[in-house]
Amino acid sequence: MFPIFSRLSSFILLTVFCALVQANDVEDFTNSWAHQALSYQRILDMGQPLGRASFQYTHNSYNSKAYANLGSYWDPNHIYSLVDQLDMGIRAIELDVHDTYGDLLLCHGTDDHTGCSAFDRRFEDGIKEVATWLQQPGNRMEVLIIYLEEHVDGNYDAVVDVLDRHLGTLIYKPGSCSTLPMNISKADVLNAGKQVMLIGGNCGSTRWAQTVYNYGFPTNNDHFHPYPDCNTDKYSNDFVRNNLVRIYEDSTQLSEVFGDPPQDITPELMAQGMECNLGIIGLDQLKAFDSRLIAAIWSWNENEPNDWGGSEDCAEQWGNGRFNDASCSDSKPFACYNATSGQWQVTQTSATWEYGAYMCQQEFGADFDFDVPKNGYDNRLLRNAKEALGFDRVWVNYADRDQEGNWLPGDFPLVTPPADSGEIQWRKLRNDKGKCLDLEDRATSNGTEIHQWSCHGADSQLWWQDQFGRIHNKSAPDKCVDVSGAGTSEGTRIHLWSCHDGANQVWLRGTSNSFRISNAPSMALDIKDPFWGNGMRAHLWTFHGGKSQRWSWD
Repeated sequence: MFPIFSRLSSFILLTVFCALVQANDVEDFTNSWAHQALSYQRILDMGQPLGRASFQYTHNSYNSKAYANLGSYWDPNHIYSLVDQLDMGIRAIELDVHDTYGDLLLCHGTDDHTGCSAFDRRFEDGIKEVATWLQQPGNRMEVLIIYLEEHVDGNYDAVVDVLDRHLGTLIYKPGSCSTLPMNISKADVLNAGKQVMLIGGNCGSTRWAQTVYNYGFPTNNDHFHPYPDCNTDKYSNDFVRNNLVRIYEDSTQLSEVFGDPPQDITPELMAQGMECNLGIIGLDQLKAFDSRLIAAIWSWNENEPNDWGGSEDCAEQWGNGRFNDASCSDSKPFACYNATSGQWQVTQTSATWEYGAYMCQQEFGADFDFDVPKNGYDNRLLRNAKEALGFDRVWVNYADRDQEGNWLPGDFPLVTPPADSGEIQWRKLRNDKGKCLDLEDRATSNGTEIHQWSCHGADSQLWWQDQFGRIHNKSAPDKCVDVSGAGTSEGTRIHLWSCHDGANQVWLRGTSNSFRISNAPSMALDIKDPFWGNGMRAHLWTFHGGKSQRWSWD
């Protein structure tokens, strides 16, 4: 065997093996208690000013083994793809965009593009991946911050063209040269019909200033001081608690050789940061069930809420500062908060949960409301107030009485997330091998094989998914992507067939931007032997999250 072929084969096998292991881990994590607890925390701070919220963040999010090839990303910050990071709960990502090799590329390089490669992933492909994730029905309540570290030599309008093409209607735009306001909330963004805030701008052109906030995260690595100080050498306690202050790590060899790498983000440091409401803590080498991500949970106690006995619909704070669900008919003191002064008090009187608002105002006056901490710093202050009175447990204004599992704070804002326009949009479906879903010979008869092909945009490559989950083709809009014979086993062919209401034409979106067939959700739309390029047919295969199963609208 020739040495180059041996190395190539080893690279392919290693990439496939890693995808199989990692994707299954991501899916397992999305079904875990930790993932649910982090999701609940994002709901808790939905109405808070941005400066008092937190966004789980990855540093150099694009620089990942998931996109590695023979010429790029061999010094990665990450293991997982962008969409896998989002599936795990990351809500702030960083993309370094360079104008080099005649394109906008996602490159881990210097200002003069040293370190960039012609094999680096296109910026547009990264944006398509994120846009596809955002537009899934289950993600319409999610708000992202995308930090664009630009090295585009003034070619700002080309970047804006890409952003407008794929994210345009979802971008919360500044409109003119301005910094990211800390007084708006995620709810404000959603109610404006948007989901994305872009930062990293410099007002270098009119369109750039209208699209990207002239803002970078205030950063002070290696100088964070935990509670009770909750400050850095550069930023005060008040500034840290009311702004999106950042610390981050950098695990790459490039940083080791040419820079001064900041401290590692350990689970202990993550927990300390969350207790101070440090808004942006940047992780490298994020893993499923990562102990640092789990350390970001400041609210629910492990494996809570559990609705024990089917009657626990109100939340209490335990002695350890964590939340537990309990019967609303239990009698406990109440957590009361003065939003003007930031002070927490606990009532001397105990009663059932429904009397919280009355008891807070009865004991402390009209400025105090029955409330629940919305961040780790406020949770610590409540714990202090409770302990000062010798109480172990107090009611907080947080419940799922209206709908089991839908835990909302009492002051949860009215939110109307962006909705699908309902219009038919014919678009290409592109996998992370760079190939598009296509009809063999552009035929439209029942049984026509569906395969991958170089993207060209003819009608045979244009698809639309309806509200029932069926995927239609523009060449024959009454024909849909169908699993042959309603099979569910590995290798079952996927072809074109007259649309019907059978489960073997209903495709669900899963982790990694995958398509899952509804009658066997562990099976994904895949390409047989995708490495060999054009003409390799579509089939059903157990989900692994590799490049041939990650499909973005193009």
